[in-house]
Amino acid sequence: MKTIVVLGAGLAATPIIHNLMKEVVNKSSDYKLVLVAPNTHYHYPIAMPRVIVPGVMSADKVLVDLRPGFKDFSAEKFEFLEGKASGLDPSGNTVTVALNDGGSRTVEYSTLVVATGASTKDGMPWKTLANTEETAEKIRQVQGEIEKAKVILVAGGGVTGTEAAGELGCEYSAKGAKEVHFVYNEALPLYSDVIDGARKAAESELRKMKVKLHASTSVGKVGRKDGGGYEIELKAKDGSSTTLAADAYVPAFGLTPNAAFAPAGLLDERGYLKQSRTLQHPAHANIFVLGDVGNLEPSKAMIADAQTKHLVKNLPAHLLSGAAVPAYEPSAKSMYGITLGRNKATGQMGTFKLPSIMIWFVKGRTLFTEKVPALALGQA
Repeated sequence: MKTIVVLGAGLAATPIIHNLMKEVVNKSSDYKLVLVAPNTHYHYPIAMPRVIVPGVMSADKVLVDLRPGFKDFSAEKFEFLEGKASGLDPSGNTVTVALNDGGSRTVEYSTLVVATGASTKDGMPWKTLANTEETAEKIRQVQGEIEKAKVILVAGGGVTGTEAAGELGCEYSAKGAKEVHFVYNEALPLYSDVIDGARKAAESELRKMKVKLHASTSVGKVGRKDGGGYEIELKAKDGSSTTLAADAYVPAFGLTPNAAFAPAGLLDERGYLKQSRTLQHPAHANIFVLGDVGNLEPSKAMIADAQTKHLVKNLPAHLLSGAAVPAYEPSAKSMYGITLGRNKATGQMGTFKLPSIMIWFVKGRTLFTEKVPALALGQA
């Protein structure tokens, strides 16, 4: 029997798991599927900047059990290994799995789908941590720290950091309830590929919320104070530095691809898995790469979703009949929808700045959390 191994159970992997079970495994006596993931719950990262604010959005909106979606799968055709890949031998077509319970398994595959995503560089629950329990506990810890704080510092000027500053500003500094600081490395918030109009809009809305902005500034040493809180070094571009005392520290410093299990020859110079336009590894046609772990496009939820849809459409025919996987076409337009608290937003489509009310109406009201239960069950 041929074995499809899927590494990961997140935004990119979950639709593939259900699609392959429905369109390949359950239709053919030749296949079974083994899922390898450390998390038992689907983690929805888009809403995390709001979830960390105590009392605004509960964690069960972003952590939804995956296992009910597997209950109708035959044990002979489907296996869920709770753990993560610790080794990959592409010449022998095997994956070594470090199980959550401390054991180890080696699994042979005929086809491997790698959708392991990425991890935060700062240990924050923007993405799944070691497992679901650790992720949920970290969310509670961050919420508790923020709830008790009088001074909060958010560091990191990407989308996650900017949205977190907006959520905290909306809930606290705009009302004079807490002091919120936002530290970012460039002259304006957000990435340099975001148009200036959207970046200036973010800056303006944060100022209106009375968020204290520290532009062109980076975080140096972060020390814990006796009795709680932080001493945080802020470094200006001219080399000078100051120290800010904060009760809560919310870092958002980007991502590291979850590809350490793969041989170095399969990775690019940044540690991402190499990924061709057919979403296969260039050197191994039976390895497919999806989402944040791949090097074809930047790490964005919208991109992971687009790549997944391409494989959902084309992978079953490839496995069942040998049909070639057509080339995936990356989007030429840079698209962003950035929420700034529960009432404001900014963003762009290509070089066109989108109105705040449009992004608020589409994304900002619920952050699409009403779709998460269906996403976890593979029904969306």
